[in-house]
Amino acid sequence: MSTATPRDTATSDAFFLGGEEVSRWWWLYLLSGIIALLYGMLVLTLRPGTLFSLAILAGVSFIIGGVTQFIIAARVESWRWLFYVAGVLAIIAGIIAFAWPGITVLALAVFISWYLAIMGIVTVVSALAGPKRDWWWLGLILGVLEFVLGAWAIGSPTRQVLLMVNIVGIYMIFFGVNEIFAAFAVRSERREVAA
Repeated sequence: MSTATPRDTATSDAFFLGGEEVSRWWWLYLLSGIIALLYGMLVLTLRPGTLFSLAILAGVSFIIGGVTQFIIAARVESWRWLFYVAGVLAIIAGIIAFAWPGITVLALAVFISWYLAIMGIVTVVSALAGPKRDWWWLGLILGVLEFVLGAWAIGSPTRQVLLMVNIVGIYMIFFGVNEIFAAFAVRSERREVAA
């Protein structure tokens, strides 16, 4: 039997949805959403600076990922060395992305193309071999589309870069819209808790 008061329930609900502290900063979600949306639109315009900006984005992401691995390593009890190695490799990859942005973009484009082709096969096999629940055929369609896109791009470095740019641009637009909606959801939750 729970002895939670209405105030405790409201506080725990606010914490679950983003926390009272986090809800004060709802505008950061909005700002990050707008920046991601604009960046996604910039990437899709294929301006000359787009590829360089993708290399910088990759470099920053690698370095942040490397630092995160060090933080995780400090908290785990076993296999700690593996997290340190992953952190060092990620930071080195970030430095390489800054030093050689052209080769970074090309390497990422090749990786994404092969990843899509291989994951397309895995998704098709999973859809065919797995249980046939409602809408199982959507997995089949998704797998075929992934494979076709990956196989199409593998044949040409230009197509690989074009595919990567479009995937990043579309992802950033969806991410930006999601963050904008999250900002207003957190803001309205804050007002409900305050009331």
